[in-house]
Amino acid sequence: MGDKKGKILLVEDEAVVRESVRDWLMDDGYEVECAESGEEALKRIEKADFGVIVLDLRLPGVDGLQVFEQAKKLKPATKGVMITAYPSIETRDKARRLGLLDYLPKPFKVEDLEKTIKDALEEVVGKRSTEQQEWVELGAVSAQPCTHNYECSSCGFAHDLQDRYGTIAVISEDEITSLRQLPASKRLCPYREWLGTRSTA
Repeated sequence: MGDKKGKILLVEDEAVVRESVRDWLMDDGYEVECAESGEEALKRIEKADFGVIVLDLRLPGVDGLQVFEQAKKLKPATKGVMITAYPSIETRDKARRLGLLDYLPKPFKVEDLEKTIKDALEEVVGKRSTEQQEWVELGAVSAQPCTHNYECSSCGFAHDLQDRYGTIAVISEDEITSLRQLPASKRLCPYREWLGTRSTA
């Protein structure tokens, strides 16, 4: 499996729900940590950064809304999704006021949860890319031939760079034409190995 899509904290005391949601998200490429109580969740949030926190509303001790409220104080950029078997207008409205991305009554479709997570993580990556203006410089990669006839949109290596670094520079049609005219043994991948970020002021 390639790079993980993002790191998720799943806070759920019900083992069946916790394990099924965890397995589904992991199968879909996410790195998932689990906590069974609000207190355990807050300890994990203190020590690590998570792209999104998925919280059950009713937890032993501190409830999900309180966990998210405290998490925002610890890490202001925290994003969260509430799941609950006991939905109410009051808790839904409070979840919205706290800035939770979604409020999903149980039973819910895991696809709906994954879409919310995916959209949230893409927003974070998009903001980071805009702020830092990072990209990969172009150049020949020694001993790495092009295997897609310079159709970079269909190349897994190019997609991997896109996923990891947000944006990649694009070579012009004239350059592509020139590369395609080279002997097969000299048709090297146009993306140089990652040497670091480059940014503009």
